[in-house]
Amino acid sequence: MTEGVEEILREKYCSYRKARGKKKIYIEVPVFSRSVDLVELDGHSRKITAVEFKIKDWKRAIKQLSEISLCFDYLVLCVPKPKTDKCIENIKNSCAEKGIGLILWDQVDDSFIKICNPIEAFDIWKEPKRQILKYLKEREVYHE
Repeated sequence: MTEGVEEILREKYCSYRKARGKKKIYIEVPVFSRSVDLVELDGHSRKITAVEFKIKDWKRAIKQLSEISLCFDYLVLCVPKPKTDKCIENIKNSCAEKGIGLILWDQVDDSFIKICNPIEAFDIWKEPKRQILKYLKEREVYHE
């Protein structure tokens, strides 16, 4: 059931991003032996952002993002807004510690709240990033 809800969250996020930016969005992009839920490409700067969606187990999502961090300029975690401020603070601190951006989905009013911005990576592996850019170029754009 969680997987279906994550897909709904991803669809809502795509609509949210489409209304706000000029980035191209790609779904399920292969990286190493797994796939990233969503990749945003800034066509001008050629910067790529990996976005992971999790309904539960945000710590696992942070681990997944950390495993692919050498391939992306930015990393973002998107989760439903927790019920307590303490939980929000815990997730925010864990993300900030690793330079990961955090976006919360407020299910009550179906909105997205940016809690912290991602920090641009400095030590990116050029070849894997080049392969991701090539993959993106060869794929249909999900939203423009």
